[in-house]
Amino acid sequence: MHSANDLFIFIGMKKILSLILTPFKVFKFHHYVTLAALVAIGIFNFETTLNPTIQQIRQEKDIHESFDKWWNEERSQEFKNVGLTPDDKLREQELQLYKERYRVENPTPIVEERVEEMKGEFLDWWENQGGKEQYAAEHGTFPTDRQYQEELTKRINNYTDKFIRYRWAYVPSRGNTESLLTCSLLFPSAWSYIFFVVIFMFALMQLEKRWNALYVYAFAIVVAIVSGFFVDLLVNTSFFDQFASQRYIGVSLMLCFLLGANAFDQDKSAIPSYVSKISQFALVASIAIDWFLNPGIFNAVAVESPFFFALGGLAGYKMPHRSDVVAKLTVVKEEAETLSPGERTRKMINDGLEAASRGENDNAARLLRYGLTALLQEEPVKFMEVKDAVNKIAACYIEIPSTQWLEWGANAKQKNIPEAAITLLEKGIAKETDAGLIRKAHLDIGALRIQTKSDVNVAMEHLSKVIKEKDDDMLAEQAKKLMETGKDILVQMAYAAPKQFKVSN
Repeated sequence: MHSANDLFIFIGMKKILSLILTPFKVFKFHHYVTLAALVAIGIFNFETTLNPTIQQIRQEKDIHESFDKWWNEERSQEFKNVGLTPDDKLREQELQLYKERYRVENPTPIVEERVEEMKGEFLDWWENQGGKEQYAAEHGTFPTDRQYQEELTKRINNYTDKFIRYRWAYVPSRGNTESLLTCSLLFPSAWSYIFFVVIFMFALMQLEKRWNALYVYAFAIVVAIVSGFFVDLLVNTSFFDQFASQRYIGVSLMLCFLLGANAFDQDKSAIPSYVSKISQFALVASIAIDWFLNPGIFNAVAVESPFFFALGGLAGYKMPHRSDVVAKLTVVKEEAETLSPGERTRKMINDGLEAASRGENDNAARLLRYGLTALLQEEPVKFMEVKDAVNKIAACYIEIPSTQWLEWGANAKQKNIPEAAITLLEKGIAKETDAGLIRKAHLDIGALRIQTKSDVNVAMEHLSKVIKEKDDDMLAEQAKKLMETGKDILVQMAYAAPKQFKVSN
């Protein structure tokens, strides 16, 4: 019975783990980069949010430790000297007095609590310690209530600007528009952050089925920045002006925009019904989080969320599909059929390079794979064209399998184009994980560099890696022979006679 329960638990855990890992099976490289960036933002928010609380805990610990030392070494003895018994009640009274004295010298690190303390301290200074009189002397006029509020706000802002969560936030009443570039990196609550990570990855992976992924990132960044202006407009109305001095942070409106784009399209069949329903439900959830869980100004954000959802829907309706772009490429391909095979090959490479420059990675990779493969198969081979094409393709950011680079490198070596072969093989081993393929590529690179006497020291490094992996097989023997040749070349280069220059009149 016990083993049956264990088996049942194991199967259940396996199913749960499978469900958790399912999204990762369709992740691409940029999805992992995005997820890593989101995790980093979460750690940053966690640290900046909890740091004051951690400091307060340390401060409380320091209070009790320093009080215990003072009480045991000095204060209890003072009571004994005057005939009083230092019991627990007396100790507690002294502890409270000690805390008050300590906090006068060491204010609370909790920003919100310190701001409330500062309001009381400023009012006392203003009314009872000559604050009004000092203001009048400096400005030549007796201060009004409005000027009192301005001076208090200035004093508080000078304090809160020391903290990232206040300095990077956008405050409509202050008009600190430069903070629109940073306020989206902060989140008002853990709920907002968790919701954002899940829904943003969902929106990204769904939208890029219709759009290019770069467009999704571009829209997200632009909308995150401009959303602050719309919040500013709303809090300037009479109903929301009470929130004008509060902090706007987070990316709720940007997320609503992406959800709208996910829910609408000219072609209704392009969006699965479950995607549209999840997007609409997520909009409601975002509004609820901002209205019920986040404070103050986020009520205004909740009111604007449907507007940004509608803007996203308009973008989703108007934005052409990636399939439309592919269709245009098909038309171009049909037109190109009137060209000769050589002309089609070169056009394919040029189109691939242009697609790569536009960030269309999938199209670029497809065109360049066909184009360079065809170029290497031409007879007679065009050496300079191959070298030029290889250099341009190697400089592009495109996702081409490592095995393709290695195959191209082997073909270029066979065609006796060593410079191109070296470039292609080095690109291949940068991503390859198969130890056997890597070792063979190291040998080929070393042989080509020694053949061309190009960076012989680098060739020796590649060959030494072949031997280091295994020193008693055929590849190792070839590498050792090549290294002997390489050593001879290095010696010849080191002792080569200097060139003689003839002095001309």
